[in-house]
Amino acid sequence: MNPARGLANQKLYHAAILQRMLAAELAREEIPQTVLLEAVGESVRLQLLEAYGWFLLELADIQPLPSQPPASVSQLQQHWELTEPLRGELIELQALEATQGWLSELQASPAAPASLTPRVTASLAVAAPEWSSQQLAGWHSGLSGLIDRMSHSLDEW
Repeated sequence: MNPARGLANQKLYHAAILQRMLAAELAREEIPQTVLLEAVGESVRLQLLEAYGWFLLELADIQPLPSQPPASVSQLQQHWELTEPLRGELIELQALEATQGWLSELQASPAAPASLTPRVTASLAVAAPEWSSQQLAGWHSGLSGLIDRMSHSLDEW
């Protein structure tokens, strides 16, 4: 297995662990859902973004691996000066990034906390979360499925 794909899989696994922890805490109902989503949501999102970036590096066959992965196909192109034409998987991902789908939602920066309207839950002021547990699960499922599908074509190559 390519080291970049191994790192992508590791980040997907970490995101899944965080989601299981979130689900367990939500089920216990001891901490308000908004507080849990605020605490865990960004971490899940960042793990998924890193998984995507590591997979981009595998698709581009970048060696040696950098310390941090790119966040998008355009960032990959800028930093590693990829020659045209890009392989089909990268073109597909570039198109997915440009649409209003789950990948562009995942990549979108959450609103700055100052721009959020604070709410008071019990005695704790919290900001309205930018995501839900269903959205986090959808991002994970989408990215996992995409990596699985494209990995099969890489393995056949």
